[in-house]
Amino acid sequence: MASFYFSMKKILIGEITKGFGLKGEVKIRNFSADPQLRYKKKGILFFELENIKQELIIETVRFHQEAVLIQFVGYPDLTSIEPLIKGKLYIDAETLPKAIYVYQLKECIVVDEEGKLLGPVSEVIENTQLILRVKTKERDVLIPYVPTFIKHVDIDQKKITIKWMEGL
Repeated sequence: MASFYFSMKKILIGEITKGFGLKGEVKIRNFSADPQLRYKKKGILFFELENIKQELIIETVRFHQEAVLIQFVGYPDLTSIEPLIKGKLYIDAETLPKAIYVYQLKECIVVDEEGKLLGPVSEVIENTQLILRVKTKERDVLIPYVPTFIKHVDIDQKKITIKWMEGL
């Protein structure tokens, strides 16, 4: 288990914030866009806190207001989950369906249609639509993630080709 854990590409999906109730449930601050898909009974999550790294298996999951409440196999009560508090929860990136994800855009450089380097994506702003903040030599530029501007995304090459327009 350990060698796989350290070699995989992990995606942060949540953080354990505190215990909830007496039966060993933990409250999760969710970072996933689709918590119903990420947190499922018998699902495996990868846990990290300081030097502790381990797999956790979801025994029960329920959604309460804005929070995700999970009980893990082997953690039957409030006392047993205390060492998990403030730990980060990850999934293996290889388990995600083939698509382009926000975390992948943050790893890209941006070029114009002629291939001229504009700069790296320094931030992806998630609003009603995605906006890429690109750090050019002169200034930060905000580029809406829409077909008018985004011409091609090559995740393997970590490169986004855009149509440059005056006023960007």
